[in-house]
Amino acid sequence: MKKTLQFAVAGLVLALMIASAPKKAQAQFGVKAGIYTAHFSDIKSKEFKLKDNVGFQAGVLYKMHVTPSFVVQPELLYVQKNATLESKDPGTIEKEKLNLSFMQLPVSLQYGPNLVVARPFVQVVPYISYAIGKSDDVGSWSDVNRFTGGIGLGAGVDVWKIQFNVRYNWDITKVGDGEKSTFTAAGREWKASKSRGIEFSVGITF
Repeated sequence: MKKTLQFAVAGLVLALMIASAPKKAQAQFGVKAGIYTAHFSDIKSKEFKLKDNVGFQAGVLYKMHVTPSFVVQPELLYVQKNATLESKDPGTIEKEKLNLSFMQLPVSLQYGPNLVVARPFVQVVPYISYAIGKSDDVGSWSDVNRFTGGIGLGAGVDVWKIQFNVRYNWDITKVGDGEKSTFTAAGREWKASKSRGIEFSVGITF
């Protein structure tokens, strides 16, 4: 119940940000897609090595030019966070796939000069996520903290109607669902892990 309330409050804050934008702010809808390289922290073992796998992300965006230099860009994205545990023993091929997929709601706060032909910018991106899919090796849904949140930092550039974007994201909440998590990966409790990752994306506005 507490997590549902937190998610609802975060959604309300986002709605208020959009509603409070200046009436004269220029707004554009768009789509974006890219890759996401995730890493799950605190999963270490002498027997296994953790390999970060590339995932996919895609979704829609709403870009508001509050001033020529300041842009607020809420997004709704499908994000894959994938990793694999592989045995260090060359005589075995034992693997565990730690794959999670999320619906993510980031709000990119961008600042950068409008140079007419291009707009380079830096960005701070708070986000909230809800897990909608998982691999069998992750365990049951009771092992997963489905509501998560974090912060991203990055940079990008707008060229005409195309946006190139790179971000580094830190999850503030843990992957495992507190004391209820019973799943272990390489002998480490899943509830101790947090996710972080780098995303590269290209967006188009209309």
